Amino acid sequence: MATVLSGNLSHVDVLSIVKLLVAGDRTGRILLERGDQRENGEIYLANKRIVHAVCDTYLGEPAFHELILWTSGKFSFEPDVASLQKSIDKETGKLITEATLEYEAWQKIARHIPSFRVKFRKTDNEPSPTIRLKAKDWELLHLLEKDEYSVDELSSRLGMKDMDVAGIVYMLAEAGLITAVSGATASADKQNVSSAFFKNLENELIQLIGPVASIIIDDVVETFGEDQRTFPKDKVPPLVEAIANEIYDPAKQLAFKQLMLKQIRTL
Repeated sequence: MATVLSGNLSHVDVLSIVKLLVAGDRTGRILLERGDQRENGEIYLANKRIVHAVCDTYLGEPAFHELILWTSGKFSFEPDVASLQKSIDKETGKLITEATLEYEAWQKIARHIPSFRVKFRKTDNEPSPTIRLKAKDWELLHLLEKDEYSVDELSSRLGMKDMDVAGIVYMLAEAGLITAVSGATASADKQNVSSAFFKNLENELIQLIGPVASIIIDDVVETFGEDQRTFPKDKVPPLVEAIANEIYDPAKQLAFKQLMLKQIRTL
């Protein structure tokens, strides 16, 4: 299938891609892939309308609202690919307006919660009479009263989407009811790979495919929504696999995996 538009979500957001294609009256499928969690999503356009979206277990509008928040991974647009389903009936202009407001809210939250791996705990402060807490807010507070949790961990325990939990965490932090754990960043640093790892990685890859190696490494790291300076050790195996997939010679791909396996064992 011919691809006429592709790129990295660290350079352009999903909503901008959708707006561009809708304005251009393009019909087809937007494919989204988030490397760090091996997630995929699809958005279908037809006659200046968003007609279908799917992401993991979400379908229709919930899937679309989930996908527009992705800030890492790859995207591509395949023209003239029609969807067999029509899961979105809402007028596209209204849908995009709602999505824009949601995305702006997410950007505000993201500035205060730099990583969903940062842990939070309950403070000794009591809720102000002017703050009206809902059942889920109290449930989250009770969890943080007993232990320290990150947004990722809270999402799993509460059975909620990361974005919804992040919104609650942001609100409670602003109210002074919870706070990021002191030393959380330092603790996370111990779980990150050293700069020497990426230097060795680049040297090995240059030997196999030449100077383009550094560009490939940077692009793949970005699809994981990470930075080389703070790249988590637990993401190294899928990172190596993703980089290996960029090597088109099977023999060189195998050699790269074998070399990197030795390095992974020493982490």
